[in-house]
Amino acid sequence: MKPTRQRGATLMIALTLLSLILLLGAAATSLLLLSEHAARNHAEYAQAHLAAQAALDDACLDLRQGRTPSKDAAAPETGCRHDPAGAGWCRGRAHRSAWQSAQLHGAQAISAQYGQFTGRRFPALPGISPPRYLIEQLTDGAAATGADDTTNTTSALYRLNAIGNGRDGAQVALQALVRHPDPHAAPASCRSLAWRTLFLPDME
Repeated sequence: MKPTRQRGATLMIALTLLSLILLLGAAATSLLLLSEHAARNHAEYAQAHLAAQAALDDACLDLRQGRTPSKDAAAPETGCRHDPAGAGWCRGRAHRSAWQSAQLHGAQAISAQYGQFTGRRFPALPGISPPRYLIEQLTDGAAATGADDTTNTTSALYRLNAIGNGRDGAQVALQALVRHPDPHAAPASCRSLAWRTLFLPDME
């Protein structure tokens, strides 16, 4: 009887060790899958972030090329324009945005698409929407400061808002505060003062 009991104990030990090995294997597989999913999500959001940054650069180029529809009679005192020539253009205030998140992206968007006014082409992947942007003009330079001497003019202040897209619905929205020099001065470039990530209410 003694040898039989020893063989039974050996079988139980072997089954226990086998179960532990199977559990460890399942846990390792689960960790690998989670790591792969996290890496894929990171890559998707990195792609969306780069697209949003590209849209900010395109908005800056839009300014540098001299598009200023806010001077047009159709431009509202505050808020955004809805006509094709004024797409992506708003008059805002420093303490409050002049646009709603649905105006930046989605079916009701009135924002400008990357390259719409600059002629650039965005190398987007199939099924991914190109990035978009809104330009908020916050001041009019000398007009905002009340300066009469053109040699002491203050460059206009703008808030650039952009959204980029990645795979599987990944979206990143960025905002930058920039100054635009006198269009007659050289070089005509955006001077970035600050930037931040935007968290829109309808973004997942």
